[in-house]
Amino acid sequence: MKRYVVREYNLPQLNDENESYFPAIGIGVRDSTTNIILPSPLSNFIKTNYRNKGKSLSSQRNSAYAVTRFLNYVDDNVKSGDEEFKSLRIEGLSGLSLIHGSKYISSLSMRSRKQQLNSKYISNQIHYLIDFYFWLKKQTIIKDDFELSYKNINRGDYSYSVPSNPFDDIELGTIFPRQSEHTGKALSDFGRNRYHLTVKLINIARMIEPEIALGVCFQFFGGLRRSEVINLTLNSIKHQDKTLILEVRDNQELLFKDVKNSAHLQVKNPRNQLLLINDLMNEIYQSHLQNINYLVKENKINNKHALFISKRSGNPLTGKQYYSKFMKVKKALLSQLSQEESTQDYLLLSENCWSTHIGRGVFTNFLLDIGLNVTQVAIARGDKNINSSLAYVDERTAIATMGIAINSIREAYQETNKTLIQKEHIEYWKDVK
Repeated sequence: MKRYVVREYNLPQLNDENESYFPAIGIGVRDSTTNIILPSPLSNFIKTNYRNKGKSLSSQRNSAYAVTRFLNYVDDNVKSGDEEFKSLRIEGLSGLSLIHGSKYISSLSMRSRKQQLNSKYISNQIHYLIDFYFWLKKQTIIKDDFELSYKNINRGDYSYSVPSNPFDDIELGTIFPRQSEHTGKALSDFGRNRYHLTVKLINIARMIEPEIALGVCFQFFGGLRRSEVINLTLNSIKHQDKTLILEVRDNQELLFKDVKNSAHLQVKNPRNQLLLINDLMNEIYQSHLQNINYLVKENKINNKHALFISKRSGNPLTGKQYYSKFMKVKKALLSQLSQEESTQDYLLLSENCWSTHIGRGVFTNFLLDIGLNVTQVAIARGDKNINSSLAYVDERTAIATMGIAINSIREAYQETNKTLIQKEHIEYWKDVK
């Protein structure tokens, strides 16, 4: 097995008096069996583009590492049997094309959006990769047909030209890093895939943070704020016909009387909140109650009123704890979307800011999807800022039309693998100490 590596060596430098040496950077190929490093002709890229142009040793070294990382990425994909890299198995380096560089840049950019790599670092790697492709093309080493075009950069009194980015092509679909880590806007909805993404998020919560899975349901299927979720008690859930109604109240005295900072605990709008009831939420609700009963039986609860409890401390979950758990679920969702190569959903959710409050926005769009008008949505959300005349709107009309959204949620849920979820959920609660 071979790996491309960076080599440092000394080159002789002749002058009138005596012979001396200066350091140089090159590219080599290491044989993993013998550990012998053989020089590669690709070292000529470093020599031509950097050393002969008087570039520093650091510039030579950085470009060499960038190239070897890319070449090893290509080799790994050839060995894995990736269809896009299949031609390289026969043609070798001459079969290299823009799509291979595009996929490499996209893979780095996806890692940047998961905050594993700095976007400035990736921009530098792209710069070196462009130089490398231009050199390969000029040397007729690769056959890929792309234009060696340049663009002018003006810097006051002087200007210079740099190679244009051949990977910035709509046909390639290259994903580039964000220019700034803070350019994303606040996201209030999951977009057109909101049903499937909501189900996916909740199922991930069931697996890795089951203590808040029911709360996430209440946020996305009832529009509750984080503080409203954690203020719910066991007596806050009321059954009416086939519907669940939440009595959203400020229960700080009952649940959090020993908590000094109440900034994350305040209920903004006490109300009775209707839910978009569905099979997924019903299952999680029943499991949640069973887990509460288990903790009570094991004498692991310090507050008999709380609906949401930390299995570690036995105390009611605070707003900060809920937020922390939700962000872990969010991170897992982004990771799963990345692995599934759900590019559009991943970019939407990774490039924009969102946390627990997005559930209220998604719930609002569920209601709009089923045709509720603005007045009905305001009532279903429990909004206070409406005219007094809105109090006369028939709430039963809004409740009846929720059936369409319920069917959509059910269909999305039925497409998931429930067996694995239930197994992981059971194992989580078994190891309560």
